[in-house]
Amino acid sequence: MKLVEADIGHVRSLMTWFPDAPSVAIWGGPNFRFPFDEESFLKDMRWDDLASRSLVDDAGELAAFGQYYNRIGRCHLGRLAVRPDRRGGGIGETLVRLMCAEGCRALNVTECSLFVYETNVRAVRLYERLGFQRMPYPEPFPDLDGIMYMTVALASLE
Repeated sequence: MKLVEADIGHVRSLMTWFPDAPSVAIWGGPNFRFPFDEESFLKDMRWDDLASRSLVDDAGELAAFGQYYNRIGRCHLGRLAVRPDRRGGGIGETLVRLMCAEGCRALNVTECSLFVYETNVRAVRLYERLGFQRMPYPEPFPDLDGIMYMTVALASLE
């Protein structure tokens, strides 16, 4: 597996992973539009603003996707997803570790953070296994009902 800069072909594949409003909301957040088209998808995922990365397998096939940016002095991971037919095989762990390493290096920070829905039990278990801890969000932020803020030190992932 290799982490690469996402391209439009990856985004088009990614769009097929979210067949309904609940699945896209869990991934993209409560304000992500559904139904979507390519234009709205790119706009809602902030394609032009955020570092978007694809985890590709040896055949070059998209296995996972994520984004990162600096949020309150941490590498904040967002819109993490593993291709539906590849879930449960450790790809999520690989994605998070590689995204944290690259993002912390690129942003010159030593911690990572993310938001996750409390009901996304598999993702919560993964993040906890990797050492992420639930923390109160340090700033006023609207609409965090049912959403956890989690952080981890990069050193814990190495």
